[in-house]
Amino acid sequence: MSSQPTAPRVIRFGLFELDLQTGELRKQDREIKLQDQPFQVLVLLLRRPGEVVTREELRNALWSTDTFVEFDQGLNTAIKKIRLALGDSADNPRFVETIPRKGYRFIAPVNGHAATAKPQRAFRSLWVAVALAAIAIAGMAGWLLGNRSRPLEGGLVAVPLTTYLGNEGYPTFSPDGSQVAFHWDGGKPGAAGGIYVKVIGLEPPVLVAKTTHGYPAWSPDGRFIAFLGPVPSGNCGVFLVPAVGGAVRKLTEIASEESWTPGHYVAWHPNKKWLVAVDKLTPADSSALFLVSSETGEKRKLTSPPKGSAGDQCPAFRPDGHAIVFVRYPIPGQGDLHIVELADDLNPLAEPRRLTSDLPYAADPAWTADGRSVVFTGGEYQRTILWRLEIQFPVWRPGRLERLAFAGDGTSAPAISRQGRLAFMRAQPTDADIWRLELNGERPVGKPAVRLISSTRIEHTPTYSPDGKRIAFASNRSGSHQIWVSDSDGGNPMQLTSLGGSNGEPVTASPRWSPDGRWIYFDSTIDARPGVYAISADGGRPRPATESEGAWTSASRDGQWIYFDSDRSGESQVWKKPAKDGSAVQVTQHGGEKPFESPDGRFLYYEKPTDAPCGPDGCASIWKVPVGGGIEQQMIKSVSCGGMNFAIGDRGVYFNPDDDPPTVQFLNFATNHIEKIANLGKKFLGCGFSLSRDGHWLIYPLIEPKTTGSDLMLVENFR
Repeated sequence: MSSQPTAPRVIRFGLFELDLQTGELRKQDREIKLQDQPFQVLVLLLRRPGEVVTREELRNALWSTDTFVEFDQGLNTAIKKIRLALGDSADNPRFVETIPRKGYRFIAPVNGHAATAKPQRAFRSLWVAVALAAIAIAGMAGWLLGNRSRPLEGGLVAVPLTTYLGNEGYPTFSPDGSQVAFHWDGGKPGAAGGIYVKVIGLEPPVLVAKTTHGYPAWSPDGRFIAFLGPVPSGNCGVFLVPAVGGAVRKLTEIASEESWTPGHYVAWHPNKKWLVAVDKLTPADSSALFLVSSETGEKRKLTSPPKGSAGDQCPAFRPDGHAIVFVRYPIPGQGDLHIVELADDLNPLAEPRRLTSDLPYAADPAWTADGRSVVFTGGEYQRTILWRLEIQFPVWRPGRLERLAFAGDGTSAPAISRQGRLAFMRAQPTDADIWRLELNGERPVGKPAVRLISSTRIEHTPTYSPDGKRIAFASNRSGSHQIWVSDSDGGNPMQLTSLGGSNGEPVTASPRWSPDGRWIYFDSTIDARPGVYAISADGGRPRPATESEGAWTSASRDGQWIYFDSDRSGESQVWKKPAKDGSAVQVTQHGGEKPFESPDGRFLYYEKPTDAPCGPDGCASIWKVPVGGGIEQQMIKSVSCGGMNFAIGDRGVYFNPDDDPPTVQFLNFATNHIEKIANLGKKFLGCGFSLSRDGHWLIYPLIEPKTTGSDLMLVENFR
């Protein structure tokens, strides 16, 4: 009788492992709590990766036949808890995909085997390009237009893969394409940094090896990552580290790369028995390519560059292993792609053939999955872009050369997965982060502001939730301006919206909370049409907001009234309506927007246009009126960013008067006296002031001066 294969005890996917015997879910050896029913649902999905598990199958397996009423709620709750445990999203799933009206499908690779899921339309549709000129949000256009996304061509969209402070570079894919390894300096000047592994779509990355050098290369079997690091001799060591982390092994030493042109120095042959590395026989020689045994470290010279040249660098094996493309540099910073055909024993069959000659600089070639083209860095040495070169097989001659315009300028170090993902480095764009200032009542502050929410992209229009425990903000860290939420300390950021339109990427901004904290309202331009939308604070599908929800909503101190602005009378006015039932009543007669009730419940404070000189983002004046209507009185002549940069506290209003350099000033309700309480330095102030519920903290965005650094970008379906 034939024996049946034993079912695995542990199922692994991404950085997670699920132990069927102990009933534990772990991530990097840290247990993640998951209740019994969600655990069993996850097991059923993992048993059939890439397949649709129907709701009926789940009910029959896990719910008794007399629980028809509780089943829908129970399954929905179980799926929500699974996604929470995995850090997954229903809108942009990386693990569990919802199949409407049918069931669910596990779409990530399991135990090294890729799930055969259909392409994720929701993920791709998130990254639709935009012309930010369509933005209709008052005050935001001026400082966002300078950071607009580039037009995209051919349906390919480059989205951020990493947005960490500092430099991330030289990506390399795992064989299944679900992970990427890269070097990151940790965002700390002078820090050594190291090799990090990131599951695409999940945070944070995991440090697997410390090194100042980097240039990782993932082995074809997925077990190891090769990289460079310093050694006591002054040379470079070629090291191997398990892809899941562990003991680092030095394979061999090569010449120091300090004087070489930046680029990959190590590449794996598809048979995983050999690597190719850049080395020199003597310090006087030009750099050449050497084969290195992955088991013994034995080296064998592969190419012989002309004497006196800078040598051969940046190797990349063709997917079938029958050729290697590299860069030959006559002098540092100027080089052309070359290719050499290889025999089965990896000896060259002919002299290398030059592939490029019209570009002043080339580096870091990467083969497409079909082995018909090479993507590489080219252009000027200090201003690089990505190019694709077709290579005619089997004659190894260059074909059509095209610039990959969708990647943009300042791009380099491409990597391509077998599944058709393209990753590359891009220089960091302008950065705007959210800062937090500790207040001292109406007196000058005693402590400097600190950075609270940051990435290498733009964060703006932050606002505290009514209970002060969360912050909603807008950010383009995911590639387009979307709404995010975080804890009040800036931790656990979560993307709420994934809006895309047929006429380009919409701009979303100005989130504000409903009085009960259940909803977040925001402005957005979808298909170039400005509008106001609402989304659950816990995520979900946005819906068009009602008039009183959308314009600008705040609640009275006693919770009996909802204030909002509306143009139903022909121009924008402040209105109020009962919190439960009843008709709306107009409060202002001469215009007004963004109403807030004073702490004593006697007045409404709101914005109006001003005749004061304004900066490029516009400004507005602040007025007050009795809550029951009456005489309208101007309190502050000028507030920056179209009037967005003010926040009301118990004793007064904190605001920025559109000055340069920016300051925080305070209007005292009791005395009507205005006093400067903080200088914000030489940074440019963005849009959005928000005060914590206890009046202790003020948050706002600051735009950083242009800094150096790089992020990693990702393109799906690159063929």
